[in-house]
Amino acid sequence: MTVEEYINRQTPEIHRLLDQIRRLIFDASPKVQEKISWGVPFYFHKGHLCYLNPLRSPEVAVDICFLRGYELANEQGALEGRGRRTVKSLIVQADQVNEDLIRELLQEAILLNETSKEKPAIFHKKRG
Repeated sequence: MTVEEYINRQTPEIHRLLDQIRRLIFDASPKVQEKISWGVPFYFHKGHLCYLNPLRSPEVAVDICFLRGYELANEQGALEGRGRRTVKSLIVQADQVNEDLIRELLQEAILLNETSKEKPAIFHKKRG
């Protein structure tokens, strides 16, 4: 299944929100690639960038999950870890889309991937 097919299968509210966020991701860098992994849209730019997790309860929203979220500055305090070791995310509600904040986070995540010499520890194979 392609990301476009995935989005088309969502409710109209989630569909609109996913389309809007997807456009922001590709506006951040035309070199971003996407695919469905673990049942949700994943985005890559010189490594894992983010994935989009639709939320339907209690309100229509999408969780933008940054795979290297703990390495981002998070100066606005908008990213939440919620007990995860490396992923931090921003929950975007359909009626409260802050495009400037999303653009800023995407640009920082892209820059992090472009300037990192090594992949973060979460992507190293365990030796044993």
